[in-house]
Amino acid sequence: MPKLILQVRTKDNLLELLAKNQTGDWIVAKEKTHHITHIQVLNWEGTQMIEGIFDRNASYYLTPPNANRLLVKFLDGRIVNCKVKVGDPYALRYLEENPPT
Repeated sequence: MPKLILQVRTKDNLLELLAKNQTGDWIVAKEKTHHITHIQVLNWEGTQMIEGIFDRNASYYLTPPNANRLLVKFLDGRIVNCKVKVGDPYALRYLEENPPT
């Protein structure tokens, strides 16, 4: 499986998330967790995002009844301006880090 970027879309304040080096808990497929290398936390409009390195050692799955929800932590985060099309109603996507050309 290729290396993955976990991209989530949130209505939370990006500056607050950046200060905590984490974004909320998300339903993340456990079989994909070991392939995630980076995160992108998009604001709801898709005009800014936090880019960072997925902190696998600090991220953890919650206890039941929310055992399928991963608290996502990251390192070296920074906010960048972007223009990401957000017509998709889903708040979480997996992107291939280096997709084939």
